[in-house]
Amino acid sequence: MKIAVLICGLIFDAQKAFMKGIERKIRDSKDVCSVFCCHGNDASNNGYLNGEYNIFDLPDFSEFDGVIYVKNTFNNNVIEEQLAKKIRESGVNCVAIDDYDENYVNITSDEGGSIYELVDHMVKEHGCKKFYFVMGYMIGTDTQQRTEGFMRALADNNLDFEDHWAYHGNYEYRSGISAADYFLSLNEPMADCIICCNDQMAVGVIMELKKNGIKVPKDVKVSGVDYDFVSRVITPSLTTVKRQQYQKGLRAVDILHNYEDYKIGQDIKLNILLNIGETCGCHIKDVNHNDVVDALAVDRYEQTELNQMVKMMTADFMARQDYATLIDDMCRYAYRLKPKELYLNLNVKPETEFDYSNFSEKLLSDEDDTEYTEQVRNVISCVDGEPLESGALFNKKELYPPISHGGRQGVTYYFFPIHYSRRNFGYAIIGESGDLVRNEFFPNWANICSNAFENIRKSSLMNRMIQTLDKMWIYDTLTGIYNRAGFFKMSEPIVKNCIESNKKICVVFLDVDGLKDVNDTYGHDEGDNLIKEMAGIMKGVKKHGEIIMRYGGDEFVLLTDLYDAQKAEECIKEIERDMVAINEAGKHPFSLEASIGYYITELKTENDLNSIIEEADREMYKKKYVKKALKRKH
Repeated sequence: MKIAVLICGLIFDAQKAFMKGIERKIRDSKDVCSVFCCHGNDASNNGYLNGEYNIFDLPDFSEFDGVIYVKNTFNNNVIEEQLAKKIRESGVNCVAIDDYDENYVNITSDEGGSIYELVDHMVKEHGCKKFYFVMGYMIGTDTQQRTEGFMRALADNNLDFEDHWAYHGNYEYRSGISAADYFLSLNEPMADCIICCNDQMAVGVIMELKKNGIKVPKDVKVSGVDYDFVSRVITPSLTTVKRQQYQKGLRAVDILHNYEDYKIGQDIKLNILLNIGETCGCHIKDVNHNDVVDALAVDRYEQTELNQMVKMMTADFMARQDYATLIDDMCRYAYRLKPKELYLNLNVKPETEFDYSNFSEKLLSDEDDTEYTEQVRNVISCVDGEPLESGALFNKKELYPPISHGGRQGVTYYFFPIHYSRRNFGYAIIGESGDLVRNEFFPNWANICSNAFENIRKSSLMNRMIQTLDKMWIYDTLTGIYNRAGFFKMSEPIVKNCIESNKKICVVFLDVDGLKDVNDTYGHDEGDNLIKEMAGIMKGVKKHGEIIMRYGGDEFVLLTDLYDAQKAEECIKEIERDMVAINEAGKHPFSLEASIGYYITELKTENDLNSIIEEADREMYKKKYVKKALKRKH
């Protein structure tokens, strides 16, 4: 089977345990599993959140045989509605995890019952009467159910509860620290027991209470939910509940294989197991946790090494100025991890030209390029720790690059978005290396890649902006030939050579006739066309390094050190022939006409160039005067 898993975050041990169950079952059943994952719930920046959620736009669910939707990890109603619509329209079989939905087959836990059992244990075994409660995200049904179970247990035991005895946390360790500080600031007798909605917050509470001289369980009892890794080695050991997340992963795959045996809307509840520790006051016989301690020690070393690699990656990636060397660096760090399979796939978008006035908007905007392109390019392929040939184009609907052959049987692949804020660069895939996802290295690698791509995008845009500004400084924006600043800058070598070698210099001066009449009769757009046509003619007579500029609105200058009088006359005749040719072609409603003069002399100093241009201008006006006199005579 081809199975898709949708999960928004792999931060908590419960989520990691669930995915371990998925991986195990996928290996056994020889399925191919695609896990679409992000860390969308870990930030408050809407642009970043939307960029993370892009990963769920990638799959076409109709291409899968089943979907496992870890619904309680999504704390965003809009995303949930979009996913529900996609799943419904695809017609694919779906199993929802830890958040009941009547449209799917569901696997849940008795979340309310878990807290009820904890409170009941604290009351009946340890005589607790006053409780504090540390909640999680109230948007999640798991928190809502745990809160309901907590309140029901108090009511059944005839215990009061005041609103200020509850702290709204976010399931993170530091949230537990904040909760403990809040309870200590109440200036009232400490509660007998603090019930926390997960183990991470419970550990934070215990550590902060210890700092303040409050002993657990002697002064106050504490419990959590989830049976996290750390809960088994903390001293005193944590009283908590085991929600059987690993078993849910196994069961979800089984259900998809036998979907016809279940009813839509069916809710399969797995038993919650109360795990008595010492933080409730119970005395626990010595338990051998050597395997857990060993794992923590190894994890500490691995995390230290990975953190160092992340620092080096960040420094190297952000120093790169072009995509080729950046991707080489990304490959180098990816291969050091020896992943079973790793692929980086980027959107294929044509370069767009835009007016220089939009550069600042393009630098700051994150609204464009938010979607995956139909075609994507595989830029990194690594299998069994070795680089393979990359560069293949493929349709995003295929998800996997051609070299992967659609994924290997028995392998779970994790898909992560590559983006900066809303801007979508592509996606990365890692297969059969779930530990690299659980220890956060692969998500960090993807995040650093994303920031580096944006860094190069902005750097490239800045360089283009500088080039455009440089061009604006020396080029006339209408005609593309030099303006005055560009002309005097580029003519310096010719002028210097003429002075040093006593060589003569020639200036040809051209003034367009009748521009005002064209503007008045046909409009300024046609006047601009006249100027551009004349500039094209002037560019056409360049053959031996002549320098041309737009001297004024309808005036052009050609400078060269290679013309004598004969060549200057030939240049003028060529210009006149080109004007006649354009007029006879009938391209425009106007006729091209111009008065042209030239001046040839030696230069004494660089400052003489202005006076030579003025002399050529006077020669031009002599021609113009003669032309007007002849017209009046006729």
